[in-house]
Amino acid sequence: MSEPPERKAFGQILSEAKVFPKKRLGQHFMTDPRLLGSIASVIVPDNSWVAVEVGAGIGTLTRELCQRARWVYALEVDRDLEEAVAQSCAGLTNLTWVWGDALEYDLSGNAARKMHPDAPLVLCGNLPYYITSELLYSALVKRPQWSRMGFVVQEEVGERMAAPPGGDFGRLSLWCQYRGTPRIERRIPRGAFLPRPDVGSCLVVLEMRSSWELSEEQESLMDVVSRAAFSKRRKTLLNGLQPLYQDKAALASAISACGIDPDRRPEELGVWGFLRLAKGLPLPNSLVSTGGSAE
Repeated sequence: MSEPPERKAFGQILSEAKVFPKKRLGQHFMTDPRLLGSIASVIVPDNSWVAVEVGAGIGTLTRELCQRARWVYALEVDRDLEEAVAQSCAGLTNLTWVWGDALEYDLSGNAARKMHPDAPLVLCGNLPYYITSELLYSALVKRPQWSRMGFVVQEEVGERMAAPPGGDFGRLSLWCQYRGTPRIERRIPRGAFLPRPDVGSCLVVLEMRSSWELSEEQESLMDVVSRAAFSKRRKTLLNGLQPLYQDKAALASAISACGIDPDRRPEELGVWGFLRLAKGLPLPNSLVSTGGSAE
């Protein structure tokens, strides 16, 4: 843990660095130290943790994480923020700052696990709205090493992450709930951000499981099947999956053999239903040709 020698106001930092949030990058900075401290305390329970923060912005949350974690790795794509970051994070001795696109990095946590084999790992951040879903899938689909995840996201995204089977349950719900247990820790008002977003946000924590029920090949199948099933939500499961398989009648029989009605809609299945499909359906041609990998 480390404490910056001087806590310069974030508004002053933004003004001096002539930084303006970029709409095209979905930048909405949080600047209230009390709110940031509260969020960081939820994300990092104690100083044994190592945090990887994505979309670190000007380092407002980073600074609070560094006061609580053993080490923090912060990823940010916008090099125009460099001067503001230098001021915001001055004096922090347990921080590695990385300039680059988070989506180009290994978000499964394998690299962090190799560097910190015994530490609990958390992937966290105030996620830019435009990459939220893509980033979460990248972190969840490939056997993650994280002990937990903690993100500030749009309320609608947080509700989908934790949604029960039904109207809001989708591919994101499936992968979050298969990998762990998501919960909405707190709502965050629009006025907490600069600039003020059009919608409310929330802090979601995902407590990760230490093991999973499916093999890697079965997880690849669940990825392909869930992607197809939820691509057109109004379709039945049978019609949604038919493009993956040549024989519709054989597919209907295979779905039924999993204990699932082929005419059900995918959002009705929940995690249990997709686990049954991943264990019982044959590999589609797209996976057979790649040896069971969805890549």
